Amino acid sequence: MQDKEDEKCKSRMKRPVKVLLIFLLIAVAVGILFKFIMFPPYDAPAVSGNHKVLIKEYTWVDENRVEAFTDSGENRELTVKFWYPEEDGSYPLVIFSHGAFGVIDSNYSTCMELASNGYVVASIGHTYHAMYVKNVKGKVFLADKEFMQSVFVGNGRYDPELERQFYENSLAWMELRTGDENFVLDTILEKANKGEEDPFCLIDADKIGLMGHSMGGASSVALGRERTDIDAVIDLEGTMLGEYTGFENGIEIYNKEPYPVPVLDVFGARLYDEIKMPEDFEEKHHDWQYVNFYVGEHAADYMAVAFRDTGHLNFTDLPLASPLLAKLMGVGEVDAKSCMENVNAIVLEWFDHYLKGNSKLDIEPEY
Repeated sequence: MQDKEDEKCKSRMKRPVKVLLIFLLIAVAVGILFKFIMFPPYDAPAVSGNHKVLIKEYTWVDENRVEAFTDSGENRELTVKFWYPEEDGSYPLVIFSHGAFGVIDSNYSTCMELASNGYVVASIGHTYHAMYVKNVKGKVFLADKEFMQSVFVGNGRYDPELERQFYENSLAWMELRTGDENFVLDTILEKANKGEEDPFCLIDADKIGLMGHSMGGASSVALGRERTDIDAVIDLEGTMLGEYTGFENGIEIYNKEPYPVPVLDVFGARLYDEIKMPEDFEEKHHDWQYVNFYVGEHAADYMAVAFRDTGHLNFTDLPLASPLLAKLMGVGEVDAKSCMENVNAIVLEWFDHYLKGNSKLDIEPEY
């Protein structure tokens, strides 16, 4: 009798374990299915260069800045990812800055394309501006909620008060972003001058390009004006917020000094419709121009390239890595892969011309 009671007891004890295992298996299956749906395998754009590409990541602390997004009093920390040729040599340096809620790998294919063609590329994970950043110790930092809310102020419609608020927000964004880029660039150049390990000893410090998407494009343009060691800039779908110098009568005032560095302005053709203002605005500000086009008219060297049937995220790899997520956030009807192949090709051509001295630019005004 005792043996039968023991067997019944063991059987009852096994049931919760079996149920738990079933739930765990279901959870794992759902997780795998979710990952497959959100991030399915995809055919990435092929690189055109002959260099084998190596990748490294570093996390650096800026001892001169306190982290403004926390109350801990800690200094600001940034993680930087490098793509660079395996072969010894001297290569131009390109710094990449992602957009608001972007990630360090947002333009992975672009970085691979450049590195395969003989560039050292450094992508910055802007802590608390990125959707997430994982440092080299595995700690994850998520985007700051207040920052996320501030980006949507106005939401594309014109209102003088909202426009002023957006202007004030943009000053803070550009201060943080250019501070990040300055710190990373200065750190890289210091290590390059010391001849430290790859990739730093491979860098030609006399040939530097800046590139970014959206807010990262804006800060790259801003830094190109600030520094004297920048040779070329590429802005992918970024309103040039750093060119604002004031705010009067409901609109931003633009920097009247000609932009000093060759700048490639890449955007979706839909922009021509999006920048149209209400009739009463146009009557009051009849000479108003979109800031990027104003910069272009007064720049020493400027080229605009419009992509048809694109959305904001078509200038990143997200539509390839997660078509469903990208569709929810904004893409066009263009084929995502061919679009990024064209973007990567003109990015390479622009930098090859200004950083490597290739004699001819063959970039079309529209794709």
